[in-house]
Amino acid sequence: MMDRIYNMKLKGQQWGNHICPEIRDKVNLLKNLKGIIRLWHLNGYGCDHFVASISFLNRDAEAYVYNMFSTTTFRKAYNYRIAPMNSSDMWPEINYTPPLPPIIRRMPGRPATKRKKSTTENTGTHRVSKDGKKMICSICKEIGHNKATCPQRRPQKLNVKK
Repeated sequence: MMDRIYNMKLKGQQWGNHICPEIRDKVNLLKNLKGIIRLWHLNGYGCDHFVASISFLNRDAEAYVYNMFSTTTFRKAYNYRIAPMNSSDMWPEINYTPPLPPIIRRMPGRPATKRKKSTTENTGTHRVSKDGKKMICSICKEIGHNKATCPQRRPQKLNVKK
């Protein structure tokens, strides 16, 4: 993190413009393109209609870009530093017991799969048709019906309270 902050600070100090180079390139690209009308409200650096109307008034479109994209804001973001810290073997000894890990408990419901399938992967909704399959009864083992409609099935006793 210390290296990243230092490199970004050096990168920001090299920019002399009012706005960051990436946003400057996007504003210049918008001068030539046509696109979404309300893009200014979404991204903060304008849409092609915004750039066209500002250019029609002979003004600089970069002056109307939000302050969030300015080089001064970028420099302020990376103006701090992270102080180095001693390693854990140099920490002072304490007499407290270390905290224990949380108790693992089984969550209700079916456990999640180990691997999440991507959006392009087959979801497994393919079903095999039972068309042409002969039904076999599990009671009398005859073809043509199942146990719910079996003629040999005994009627169920009804538990009626008197």
